[in-house]
This record gives sequence, structure tokens and C-alpha cells, in this order.
Amino acid sequence: MQDKSLGSVYNKSLDSFEKRFLLFDKYYIILYYTDRFISFALGIRARSQLKETIVQSRLRFWKYPIFIMLLLVMTVAFTFIYASHDTAIAPYDSSRLPDPNPGEVVQPPVIPDEPEDEPEDEPEDEPEDEPEDEPEDEPEEVPEISFVTIQIDAEDVYSGYLVLVNPDHRYEIPEDLGLVIMTEAKTTPYRVLGSHYYLRSSIIEPLDEMIADFIAEYGYNTVAVISGFRSYDAQQRVLDNYIRRVGQKEALRWAALPGHSEHHTGLAVDFGVYSGGTQSTFTGTGITAWFKRNSYKYGFIHRFPQNKTRITGTAHEPWHFRYVGLPHSYIMLENDWCFEEYIEFLRGCTFEAPLEAEYDGKKYSIYFTADTEVQLPLGCLFEISGNNVDGFIVTAYTPDENEALIIDAMEGG
Repeated sequence: MQDKSLGSVYNKSLDSFEKRFLLFDKYYIILYYTDRFISFALGIRARSQLKETIVQSRLRFWKYPIFIMLLLVMTVAFTFIYASHDTAIAPYDSSRLPDPNPGEVVQPPVIPDEPEDEPEDEPEDEPEDEPEDEPEDEPEEVPEISFVTIQIDAEDVYSGYLVLVNPDHRYEIPEDLGLVIMTEAKTTPYRVLGSHYYLRSSIIEPLDEMIADFIAEYGYNTVAVISGFRSYDAQQRVLDNYIRRVGQKEALRWAALPGHSEHHTGLAVDFGVYSGGTQSTFTGTGITAWFKRNSYKYGFIHRFPQNKTRITGTAHEPWHFRYVGLPHSYIMLENDWCFEEYIEFLRGCTFEAPLEAEYDGKKYSIYFTADTEVQLPLGCLFEISGNNVDGFIVTAYTPDENEALIIDAMEGG
């Protein structure tokens, strides 16, 4: 009985197929591997179907070159695919290795942070020579207070030896100027032409000394005091007298309006010359020029000099002298200042930057303040005067030996 199974059919067909390809030995191996490839790649079922199709259709492969070419292309393609599948080297994957510790959770690898640039090693400082033991700083001494502050009355701006009185600055006569009658207070035998002339008691002594020194030098007792303190009414009478003589315009050059005369202060005197029962004008020439040269030693100034009339606003009066005290009279003479110039200069002097002066062995610091709280240097004597304008002038000085003894005695008592 003829075997009709698929296998027998396939085998017989294959034998016939192989015999027909004897002339084509070079393709035999390809066909053989094609069969092998179909067996493994497509499975038994696909191969069986192919064999059945080949047998049933009874193909004649040498009559169909196109089919053979397609078959060759497919054979080569599948051959390379199969070869690459078996021989390609897969990249290394450590995760495919068997787990050495089954059951444990494998943590993902930790990627460390990139290390920061480490600072270069700085060369170690060579040890410095240890400084010698320095003596411990002594505690800083607390600076001593170099001044004291006193409170003065705002009304004091109108009192003192340095009040400025002129056509621009009126003077209010205070109730108590400390006036004395000159004929009763003076100690030098000079003439006072009037029993009713007054001056401040504090300037009688320097005035007596000045006239006495003049008499001692020249031997002439011819200088007389012809005017001292004047009230407002007395000043008006003087002005009226000048107006009758020379007219109002000219009179105002020689006599001040009431309230604007230095005679209201009790610090000014007018000199005249009295000789042989006759009174004459004090010209400031000849022997009387001595007063211009020496009055500063006693604290007096020639108040209205000829070269300062445009500043003072008053005509030249060689007979008019005004007490301001030392060292102010000396400073004005040395700098050729009239009183207005001196007062203006002092406005720029302060406690921190005073006007420094030295006279007769004493050192003076002079400064201006507009404040009623006045700073005074410690260890000094002082005088404060208003300027009759806008503030106060402080005159501080170091005491001499006699004054220091008096101060010590007063403090001890």
C-alpha cells in the first residue's frame, strides 16, 4: 500500500526535488539551510504547509526564475537575521546577573555628587616672634572739665565797660550807675570845672593816676575836667547850645542826640586847659598829646580820632576820652582800631577761638557770646560786659600772685 501520509509525500517530493537540482549543486546547500530555517523559524506547521503546497502544486522551480530569486533573497535575509540573533553581543547589563541575596530589596545605585574643588592648601604661616610683654595700658584718664557755665541776665547787655554808644546805638541809662561827685571822690589836685560833675566811682582811680602822671612829667597842673556824666536833659541842653551857635546840621557833628551820647554811661570825660584863670580848648597837641600816647595804660582811649570820623559818625574831638579798661585800650592802640572796629572784630572771637593778648605779665582771652549761658575757663578771673548791641564780651585772665592769694583766702573763708 502506498504511504499517503504527509511525511511520505514530503520525503518523496523532496527526493524528486533534490534530483532535479543536481545540476544546481551550488544552490543545494542554500536550499538545505532554507528548509532548516523554515523548520525553526516558522515552526513545524508552517513547514508542513509549505511541503504540502509544493507537492500539490508540483512546481517546477527551474521554470520559474523569478520565484527562485525571491526565494533566494528571502533565504539570505532570514539567514542574516537568524545569524545576528544568535551571535550578536548584547551590552553588559549587571542587572541581569542572578541576585546573590534573593528576597532582599536591591537599592538603586547612588550617584555621588561631584566633589567640589578643594581649596588649595595655603602655606602655613610661619610662627611670628612672640612680642615682648608690653606694659598694660593704663586706664585713660577722664579729661577734666576745663570750663564752668554761669547764667547772666539778658538786660546785662546794656551794662559794662564795653558798651558801644554812637548815633546808631542808643543807650538806656540804668537806675544805678554807681556815680560819684568828682570833686569829692578825686585824690589828685586837678581842676573840675563844676561842682555837679559825676563819673562812675570805678574809673575815678585810673583817671586820677593818669592826670597825676601827666603833672609829674611836665610840672603843669593845667588840665581840667570840663564834663562827665550827662542825663538826657543835660545832653539836650548841650545840643541846643550848639544849634544856636553853628546850626542844627553842624551841631549834630559835635553833639549827639539825647540817648546817643557816651556821657550817659558815666565812663567818658572831656578835658580842657585852664591856666591863669582862662579856659582854652584841649587840642591834643603840644604837651597835651601825651594823653593820646599814654591814656591806654590807664584803660582810656581817645574815642573820636581824626582818621576814624567816617566810622564813628562823630567829628574829631581831641578832648574826649572814654574808659574801656585794660587790655582793651592797649589792643585798640596796637591795632589802630577805633571802638566800633574793635567791637566788630570781637564778634568773630569765640570761647574755643578767643582773641589772645598779653599785657603787663597777664595773659588774656577775650571772646564774644550772644548766649546768656556764658562759658568761663577754670582757674581764671573774668569780667563780662554787654556791648549794648547784641551780646556779651568776656575777658578772662590768669591771676597774678597777689590776686591768687586773695582768691585762696576767699575760698578758704
